[in-house]
Amino acid sequence: MSIKDLLAEYEAATTNFLAAANLLDSSNLDKGPEGEWTPRMVVHHLAHADAYCLTRIIQVLSEPGTEIRSFSEEALASSEILAYRTAPIEPALALLRATRSECARLLRQATDADLLRTCNHSEYGPITLAKMIELFTNHPVGHIQQILDVVNN
Repeated sequence: MSIKDLLAEYEAATTNFLAAANLLDSSNLDKGPEGEWTPRMVVHHLAHADAYCLTRIIQVLSEPGTEIRSFSEEALASSEILAYRTAPIEPALALLRATRSECARLLRQATDADLLRTCNHSEYGPITLAKMIELFTNHPVGHIQQILDVVNN
């Protein structure tokens, strides 16, 4: 797949997630199936995960072969300071918009040859820019459905 195609899918995933998040209000923000993340938590999770994603794209584009480490979703979600269960979502949505916009800007500058650049992930081993974009594109898709399930019930 070309950088142009990957970028189009990435931007569509961004648009679709933000459209789902725009359906949230005080009546559904903290609802969800027992034991699962609420839409509020999902928004914070995606915003913070995408901050990591931006850093990783910067690293693979500027320092191919660099080491990147895995992060714990549960550690982020359970942090009292990060407050996924209570913090307002507006700053998180602003962060998400900004990081996704910057990632897209960087990817517009990349070439198909750049898709072969790699970094070394602490959990997955060598990973190409193409694979990173695919993962970062697919990440919000499942979360879109989580939000829509809550909004529609």
